[in-house]
Amino acid sequence: MKVDSLFFESFPSSETDQIKGEAEVTINKLGSKMDCVVRFNGSAVLPCDRCLGDVQITLTFDEFLVVQLGESTSTEEEIWTLGPECHELDLSQPIFEWMHLHLPSRRLHASVDQCDPAMTAYLDKNRTISAEPQRSSEDEGTDENNEIDPRWNALKHLK
Repeated sequence: MKVDSLFFESFPSSETDQIKGEAEVTINKLGSKMDCVVRFNGSAVLPCDRCLGDVQITLTFDEFLVVQLGESTSTEEEIWTLGPECHELDLSQPIFEWMHLHLPSRRLHASVDQCDPAMTAYLDKNRTISAEPQRSSEDEGTDENNEIDPRWNALKHLK
């Protein structure tokens, strides 16, 4: 099964539609049960967490799905059951979910040098400004000098 932008037209709630690759499905039928092994090899283009530029990430996974024949169709469980009215097996939904589950939580270019130089310069400039908290000369005292809220005075008597 080929995965490209046409595949993602069926899934409008996708995080990205820039995943391309090939899903190879192997089905082993054992009586009324089928073991489906899905092997995906491809890549995804996602925004870099550091510079928001596009970063290409390799996406490969092997997943397993058990399908059995039964009286009624149910694809909500861990083991799918296909009723007598089903004549084909549509694996697009689980493949879509597996692709999103295997996307890395952190998406960064391999090195900072590959990031967008304008964005990294902007971040570096603003990081030095926000790294130092703004303090006035009045804040340089200790907490003892600050007056305590009278509602907390009752707690001083507890031991």
